[in-house]
Amino acid sequence: MNSATFSMTPRWSGWSLLSDRKGRLMEISAAIDLSEALSRVDGDRDLFLTLAGIFLEESPKEAAAARAALQRQDGAGLAAAAHKLKGSVLEICAPRLFECTKRLEDLGRRGQFSEASPVCEDVEVCLAEVQDALQKLIAEGCSS
Repeated sequence: MNSATFSMTPRWSGWSLLSDRKGRLMEISAAIDLSEALSRVDGDRDLFLTLAGIFLEESPKEAAAARAALQRQDGAGLAAAAHKLKGSVLEICAPRLFECTKRLEDLGRRGQFSEASPVCEDVEVCLAEVQDALQKLIAEGCSS
């Protein structure tokens, strides 16, 4: 799947519980394409929230592995860690984080560590935004 799959325009449907909370909605929609994420699980909100919980558990480990590989200047390790994180990001449909992880993976493959360092920081910032958005979605639950 390529990055063209993601739309940078937030598309929300079916989460009426959140619709009256515009501030939260804007924060979440900036990080996650929830409409796309739900379509990937056939609208099963509980399944999406389960995947979100797994992402919250695993993504910090994957990001830490990327950071450690960068510090070791291990291009193959950096590419592998970024690739693994990118795969997780696809499941929750976080377009900005996807783009950052894709770029980090490419830089790792090319061994361009000086360029990879700020991109790794971007990954960490985007990851924090996505984690915050997912935590808000989980806290809201799936009630309509």
